[in-house]
Amino acid sequence: MLMKFSIFLSLLFLVSCQSPTKYTNETLKVRLNVPFFKFFSKNGHHVVDEEIPKITIPEIKLPFSSSIGKGVVKTNDLKIEKFSSPKIDFNLSNTGIRWWTSGGAIKLSGKWHAKFTELITIRDKGWLNAYATGIQMNISAAAYQLDGQPQVRIGECTVQIQKLDVEIGGSVISWLVNLFETPFSKLIKKVINEQACTAARGILIDEANRFLHSLPSHVDIGANFYVDYFLTENPHATRDFTEFDLAADIVYGKSVCHPVKVGNWTDASDSPGMLTTWMSVSIPNCLIESAHQNQLVKVLISKDISVAEPYLRTSCGFLGLCIGKFFKKLRTDYPNNHVDLFFHTYSTPYFEMSEKDGVMLNMSLAVDLFINPYAKTKENILARLVVDTQSDVEPYLNNTRIHGHLLNSTITARVEFSNIGTVSGAFLRAFSSVLSMTAREAVRSVLGVGIPIPSYDNVTLADSSHIEVFDQYLRANIDFEYK
Repeated sequence: MLMKFSIFLSLLFLVSCQSPTKYTNETLKVRLNVPFFKFFSKNGHHVVDEEIPKITIPEIKLPFSSSIGKGVVKTNDLKIEKFSSPKIDFNLSNTGIRWWTSGGAIKLSGKWHAKFTELITIRDKGWLNAYATGIQMNISAAAYQLDGQPQVRIGECTVQIQKLDVEIGGSVISWLVNLFETPFSKLIKKVINEQACTAARGILIDEANRFLHSLPSHVDIGANFYVDYFLTENPHATRDFTEFDLAADIVYGKSVCHPVKVGNWTDASDSPGMLTTWMSVSIPNCLIESAHQNQLVKVLISKDISVAEPYLRTSCGFLGLCIGKFFKKLRTDYPNNHVDLFFHTYSTPYFEMSEKDGVMLNMSLAVDLFINPYAKTKENILARLVVDTQSDVEPYLNNTRIHGHLLNSTITARVEFSNIGTVSGAFLRAFSSVLSMTAREAVRSVLGVGIPIPSYDNVTLADSSHIEVFDQYLRANIDFEYK
């Protein structure tokens, strides 16, 4: 009766691909270590408790006969009333995973009705309770690739019930019940044994594989960002882990990225945790490339921001400090007005990763000057500055995403063109705080998107999870906890 949990583990944690390689741009490697399987073996009863009551028990039918006639008895509305979670153990090998259960118990209840024909036809009905204890299930499973998507295959599957007690009541014809009670009880035990493996190998697997093959390779992760992924090659399985490779990227909307693997992965650390994942710098670079292509990184500084309003005036007193003081054309052509500063990415930003220097985000921002309001004057650009930033970033795990702390930034400004006169060094120095503050906010907006880590209901990342930086990739050692 544990076939749904068997399927659950197979779908999530097993890969043993045997189809030809189709995708080769490996940018993500995931290794499921022994502690990972121990965790889900320990906490698997949460899944079992939820899934087992949903199982539909088929009708059980038994023909019977005696010296005086023949009959048939059938079950009706047989349901799972109670379930006691089993102990779940597992074993990894180079062919996949094998797991087994022991100690589970289940109560089935339903109705029966019988028909017996002698000289006349006699009908009877009643209730049925079946108590199965010591349920032992032994199953092996693997998965294979079809068009870059996982498919599941069940190998060996056996179920044994150590003890089964069947109670049949409600009859008004006791001699009729005596004719079928013992063989009917044996048949119920046989059906419970067979149903689990039949469903696992048959209908459920077919449905699961159809579902898996229909899964989109373009997965919405919120805010119109998507993860694209494909299995790339045959996974590697050992006694200590199961490992698989993917080509993955994160893009915005319908953007397209062609990530590449950079460098070679190191091996896992001495304490790899439950899950170890290697992620190429190409993945976050795809994210910020598509953000740039879709003009997502943009900040408008206008007079509506009170702290900036005095600096944006085209006219100010002798002792005042405003943008008009540096540009005569602004004072004369646009007196008593304001300038809007529109920040947006100037060129494609990119991350660099180094074992020695950590993570750095390189981003150039264009700062376009317009007469307020920008919405009405955006076709008439007054000048463009370019702010080049190099930011040190500390990657960290927050909930189920990889984010980055902005540690410090090196910011320099230069002039691309000006239609309002020479942009002096004095102006750049005077407005350096505004440029720096806004540039840092733009960097934080990029870091705030985050890279998702797949998670499941009530399963969260443990505090022991951590990230290490290597040359052009990250390695995350992740532990889970059940809440």
